[in-house]
Amino acid sequence: MKKTAIALAVALAGFATVAQAAPRDETWYAGAKVGWSGYHDTLMNHAYKGVGDGSTRKDQLGAGAFLGYQINQYLGLEMGYDWFGRMHYSGDVKNGAFKAHGVQLAAKLSYPVLEDLDVYTRLGGMLWRADSTGNLGDPNKKIRDYDIGVSPVAAVGLEYALTQNWVTRLDYQFVNNMGDEATIGTRPDNTNLSLGVAYRFQDAPIVPVIPPTPAEPERFTLNADVLFSFSKSELKPEGRQQLDDLYNQLSSINPNNGSVLVLGYTDHMGSKTYDNQALSERRAQSVMEYLIAKGIPADKISARGMGATNSVTGSACDGMKRADKIACLAPDRRVVIEVKGEKEAVVQQQ
Repeated sequence: MKKTAIALAVALAGFATVAQAAPRDETWYAGAKVGWSGYHDTLMNHAYKGVGDGSTRKDQLGAGAFLGYQINQYLGLEMGYDWFGRMHYSGDVKNGAFKAHGVQLAAKLSYPVLEDLDVYTRLGGMLWRADSTGNLGDPNKKIRDYDIGVSPVAAVGLEYALTQNWVTRLDYQFVNNMGDEATIGTRPDNTNLSLGVAYRFQDAPIVPVIPPTPAEPERFTLNADVLFSFSKSELKPEGRQQLDDLYNQLSSINPNNGSVLVLGYTDHMGSKTYDNQALSERRAQSVMEYLIAKGIPADKISARGMGATNSVTGSACDGMKRADKIACLAPDRRVVIEVKGEKEAVVQQQ
């Protein structure tokens, strides 16, 4: 598991996507709905009196379609068509029917309550047509008339985004007083509980491409006296443990197009041209081979011996006896591991 993590950290082969289900500004959408339509205050009057003296089927199957424009996250405009169903009146002698349909225009006010769930209300008006027929017991004596008018419409509902483009809604709608008692004998209200689905005409969000920026190198300095015995290049058990701890730290680094450089340093005691240079190279090579065995890709890591260059102690240890000087020069005997890479830019989707 850690080998996979560090390989990804150094090689950096990965990406992330963010799903965005919220509607974007200035977006068109269209949909359809079907549900249960209920008529209320349905008593027949005037010439139709007596038609409804039996059972009345007030609940019908309703359906509709709608087209909307989402101005912003909270406000939209919606136009729709509703079929409210045909209500049948029954009587001992007289029978009849009432049906209505209409076109509405409303403002839709939405508010997000969850990431993909909005609560909304629609407020507007409806231009409707209502038709009534009555059979007075004689096929030749039928009453038929219609009325056209405008009524307020109000609705509340929940809208859930299935994907970026597809949404579903649960809608409860109320229309007040459709019809004229003097003309068609009744003036019912209507409630409609429906389930709808809509498609948003919006493309995938455009994510600007921003080139990665160079990241500050991560540097880890290890004491060579812990890694190796004096003047040796074979790792000690406690040195392997220190590299295991370092490897765990490298696993949390996530550079893009990364590389790891191992630099070996010695103190200035001994020969500068051969002993120190060769020893620093062997030590850097030992550390590199161990990290490769742990899981760092071989093509992403390199080693370099630096000899006694870049001394940490400077002249602070000059003039000391050999044993004291060896102890004083310990900071110079080190292995530096440098991790370079690039940072991915984080951008907001539009």
